[in-house]
Amino acid sequence: MPAPARQPRFYVGLVGAPDVTTVKFASVESPLPNLGVVLEYRLGRRLRLSTGLLRSTKQYSARREDCDFGAYAPYVKHRYFDDVDGTCTVLDVPLNLRYDLLSRPGYALYGSTGLSSFFMQRETYSYAYVEYNKPGYWEGEAVNANRHLFSILNLSVGYERALSPRWSLHAEPYVKVPLAGVGVYKLKLTSAGVFVGVKYGF
Repeated sequence: MPAPARQPRFYVGLVGAPDVTTVKFASVESPLPNLGVVLEYRLGRRLRLSTGLLRSTKQYSARREDCDFGAYAPYVKHRYFDDVDGTCTVLDVPLNLRYDLLSRPGYALYGSTGLSSFFMQRETYSYAYVEYNKPGYWEGEAVNANRHLFSILNLSVGYERALSPRWSLHAEPYVKVPLAGVGVYKLKLTSAGVFVGVKYGF
């Protein structure tokens, strides 16, 4: 009787997703790309540890009361506006545990959870306002100004299909839940999407 094929210990993959972002569900903008490289290490028959580097662009609208203006608070005290529009590019470094809920020779169903660190590359913000009965418009930018370690909770489920003993495809709906505010205004960014990727094991 032939011995069962040895499962790979390490995996490297490419993933991409349409990603939508909201701040406390004030609004939901059109999806933008979330792309990256993922690395996995098999800890046991059903358990894997994964990390990687993802780059996403997030667009959102935040209510004024959801923004922490910090040192800028005196400058906006007499300005009347309801919302702040923002766009940011983020480097996302996740650290997740994956557990195979159902494992078969040709496919697997799994759940995954962990934490992400956000490195804000570029943030732009704008809002229209009225100050002392005069209309105005403000726009600002921050570059590489904010880092947030393990500030995002990752939750996902997925389906992985083997193409060969080493190659596989997977689809993984996910949600990223804020544990702390990020960026200049400490906004609670919630993101969701569906990763689709290809993976090689060795």
